[in-house]
Amino acid sequence: MPETAKLRIVGRCVELDAGLAQTLVARGIGEIAVDADLVRVRGEFVVPGGTVAIRCRELSADEALIDVSGRAPPLAWSAPRADAGQAGQDGAAGADGGVIRIVCERLLSVPRLLACGSPGGDSQGGGNGLQPTTPRARDGAFNKAKDGGPFGGRVLKKFGLSYFLSVAYGEHGHDGGRGGDGLPPGRPGCGGDGGGVDVSSGAPSPTPFEACADAGAPGECGSAGKGAKGGTGGLGGLNRLYRYQWFKKTFDLPMNSGNAEVAWARKSYGLAPHAASGRAGPAGSDSDVGLTAHAGAPGVVRCRSMEAADLATAFDAGFLRQVHDWAEQALDCAQVEAAQEIARWGVSLLDAGAAPADSMSLRRSLEQLLSQIRPSGHPRSSTDAVAGES
Repeated sequence: MPETAKLRIVGRCVELDAGLAQTLVARGIGEIAVDADLVRVRGEFVVPGGTVAIRCRELSADEALIDVSGRAPPLAWSAPRADAGQAGQDGAAGADGGVIRIVCERLLSVPRLLACGSPGGDSQGGGNGLQPTTPRARDGAFNKAKDGGPFGGRVLKKFGLSYFLSVAYGEHGHDGGRGGDGLPPGRPGCGGDGGGVDVSSGAPSPTPFEACADAGAPGECGSAGKGAKGGTGGLGGLNRLYRYQWFKKTFDLPMNSGNAEVAWARKSYGLAPHAASGRAGPAGSDSDVGLTAHAGAPGVVRCRSMEAADLATAFDAGFLRQVHDWAEQALDCAQVEAAQEIARWGVSLLDAGAAPADSMSLRRSLEQLLSQIRPSGHPRSSTDAVAGES
């Protein structure tokens, strides 16, 4: 059967069960109309957000379920919290419930009927603030005058032109940046609207109905992001010691080297290995955003017994032609009592005002079929069948 959005099932006896529902949903069929003399519901007949419309003489559904509630939305994100520096993603909206319509002469047993909206999806938590990075301070370097560099320096010791010892200072450490602010969560999804349940029968239900078309609850809001700590104060750049002797550079070493003369200079002149460090930055602010969504609107549940004239309006000429065929099928299978009951039901619908434009022809065909059933209760013979059709 090709994929389609709608399906009409017609038969004397139709059975609805979980396997059939799964097959129909897998093929994309969400609107199902059933016209039958007898409908049996077994197990859980689930069509998320769909429409199930049933017209029949009798409906049987012991411990069964028809469920057209909206399908719960899938999770729109893979992690409960967004990445640092990112706002949370919104939750998906809940799906609306579908519609169940049942019109029958008699309910032998009552199925549980659900047409609820699904809950909205939870939103994703906001990402925490980004942790700032502090650039590395540059080390000391000597200028051409051999007495300092870009960040200053001085000559420590000098004897004419033949010998001198100098220091070049490193760059002061940079201050840490302000921590990134926490990001807000996404907006939770609103709940889906409840659908509709409408059951009409000619005779009162033998047991109370259990039907529900509740609204879907809103999704929960994810947590707000936290502010990041401030950036750490950067370490000052390395100071460097420089020695020049006999017009030649003899060494150019950082102040944290293990050279003996570097150690002597540090002690003698109170030199630190690094320039001053920067200060730590302030922390970012936590997000205080909390978003809410609303629940869906409640659906409508209506289960009632009706007068014959009101019930008859639901059965059109096409359905009554099927009633004739079902009665004829029962008679051909020697199910005389069933044939009589089906045909008489069709006549009673016409008496109550069903299919007014075609009532005369429909009544004639049903009464002709009833006349072919022997008073003794036995099915017609093949000769009678041919005679009745001539």
